[in-house]
Amino acid sequence: MSRIDRFSVPLLVSVLVLGSYSAAVTAATAELKINQNKQCIMCHKRNGKMFGLHANDALDLTCQNCHGEKTGHPRKASELIGFATKSVAKSADQTAVCLQCHDVETLSQADWTHDVHSNKVNCASCHQLHPEVDPIIGVTAPERSEMCRDCHSAN
Repeated sequence: MSRIDRFSVPLLVSVLVLGSYSAAVTAATAELKINQNKQCIMCHKRNGKMFGLHANDALDLTCQNCHGEKTGHPRKASELIGFATKSVAKSADQTAVCLQCHDVETLSQADWTHDVHSNKVNCASCHQLHPEVDPIIGVTAPERSEMCRDCHSAN
């Protein structure tokens, strides 16, 4: 066996094993504990499943951790928090929920925009937490500048 074969065969096996592991993890995402919350999922099948970083059984999150208790929802008034610009929940209330777990200082060190916007707009103005990947993560610097112009245009 040549020297190259000694290293390339184990490397190839490792790649194949990791590839099959990531496929198994992706398939198992629908089985995460947060996605088995029948109280919410029975109505919110299409938009209620949680994927991505927050869909992690080790975090032990439930829908209620972020959205609150359903109380009278859907038939009666409730204090459920929606995370969107069209939500009736105030931006400060939405941000406060995120800050229960996320540290303000760490966020501002990660990106200056967190510090500047934390008390003005909700996190969902830029972030989406239910998809497998938060779309803001892949945004390039020029695209981010364009997003700034969308909100800060001089009309």
